[in-house]
Amino acid sequence: MNIAYCSLLLPEEKKIAERSKGHLTGVSLHKFSRCCIKGLDENLDSPVKVFNIINTLNYPKFPELVFPNENWSHAEGANDRHIGYINIFGIKYITQENNLYAALCKWIDSLNGERCVICVHHIYYPMMRAALHAKKKYGDRVVTCLFTGDMPGLLGLKAQYKDNLKQKMIDRMNDKILRMAKEFDCFIFQTKYMAEGFGVEDKPVYVMECAYTEPAYSVSDKWKTYNPDHKKAVFYAGSLRREYDILHLIRAAGLIKDKDFEFWVAGGGNAVEEIKATAAKDNRIKYLGFITPQEVLDRQEAATVLVSPRTSAHDFVKYSFPSKTMECLASGKPYIAHKLPCEPEEYRNYIQYPDDESDEALARKIEEVCNLSEAERKELGDRGKKFIEEEKNPKVMCRGIVELWESMLEK
Repeated sequence: MNIAYCSLLLPEEKKIAERSKGHLTGVSLHKFSRCCIKGLDENLDSPVKVFNIINTLNYPKFPELVFPNENWSHAEGANDRHIGYINIFGIKYITQENNLYAALCKWIDSLNGERCVICVHHIYYPMMRAALHAKKKYGDRVVTCLFTGDMPGLLGLKAQYKDNLKQKMIDRMNDKILRMAKEFDCFIFQTKYMAEGFGVEDKPVYVMECAYTEPAYSVSDKWKTYNPDHKKAVFYAGSLRREYDILHLIRAAGLIKDKDFEFWVAGGGNAVEEIKATAAKDNRIKYLGFITPQEVLDRQEAATVLVSPRTSAHDFVKYSFPSKTMECLASGKPYIAHKLPCEPEEYRNYIQYPDDESDEALARKIEEVCNLSEAERKELGDRGKKFIEEEKNPKVMCRGIVELWESMLEK
């Protein structure tokens, strides 16, 4: 099967995040894309062909003005391509689209008339346009697939909206993205509700909430230094936005009077100042700021429980699945979270749910799990870890994607 996988990977060897003069987004997408490529390779006779755009902050926030076209290989036997572009606002999108389109056409021409799939992972405007232009040129020889866990526009995170010129430009771009999305032949979505959101209920869809693979690094000995007094440590790492209900966790912490608890909170977002203000009054709350993925792993190992305070109160939770769920379950520690509409039913056997979404119920569940014996907590954690490793690994989760593409190519 001929597969072109269009991605936004951030190659570790290029140290993109370290070189950026600002907070670089796309790290979670990078990890998920790596995981999916691995799973696809394990279900195919040969590696997928990856066409990658190393998408960074615009120059000069990222010091590289021109990204060259580059050959690379994600696996033995793979022949991949980094797409070059000029890293200046406006020119960036144009050069990314044109260069990706040219690379796709060259690849399709090399297939000697065989049919192929172009999969675009993420609702990224230049990649979507390049794929659809290739479809227009080659017709039925090309099957286009849009793979995304994000919804643009009002079905996304509404709190990010601002009434200014930039937002109006973003709105126009989102309208174009939604129109373009409907032109794709098939879809891979993270929740069942996304087909309705994109208006493509009548087209083939495969739902894949996420997939997990072990990180390249492992737990270091440093974890032992994070909880030397063996506190009941409750750990959250992620976006510290009010819309993600992080203040719900902070309020729940205040309801727990036991001085043997600590609440570790890592990340950044619009709720940071409120978290800092509360931490100044309650020294059990430890605001850690941005920490490295390695420290996240080490702190998970040192924690008693992991928690996500996101509730179902917001519309956007129907259209996105938090990758944190898999990462926390895979840690081998008990994971406390609320039941979300985006979540497949099988997760209810492994996540520790509060009775309801109140601060009091979250506080009770945290106390209940932390007060279990170490053996009981280990049993909960081991069950969740086994579930993720055996049922949510890349090979298992990506099998359905390959079956979808096979059915599309047979039409």
